[in-house]
Amino acid sequence: MDGLKIVSRCPICQMEHNPMETALLDEANGSHLIYIKCRKCQSGVVASLTPTSFGMSSVGLVTDLSSNEIMQFKDSPRVSAIDVLDVVEYFKESSTL
Repeated sequence: MDGLKIVSRCPICQMEHNPMETALLDEANGSHLIYIKCRKCQSGVVASLTPTSFGMSSVGLVTDLSSNEIMQFKDSPRVSAIDVLDVVEYFKESSTL
């Protein structure tokens, strides 16, 4: 639970999160994937918490996805640089039509 202090406040509205409202989505090799939805502004935060020899490391991001949607996409293949360039090219071509 000490790792939850890292994501104890909503990054959008600063409302304090109740640790009991945190959903543990996945756990592997000591790392935890958690999800918190703010009661006030309804923004979501997904974070990866990993213990290190120096304490706790966390990477988090604000999202509009639900916890179910995160679980649906979490094991999807990674987006490659070529995928991104293909999307850019698609939009370049479609804007000239």
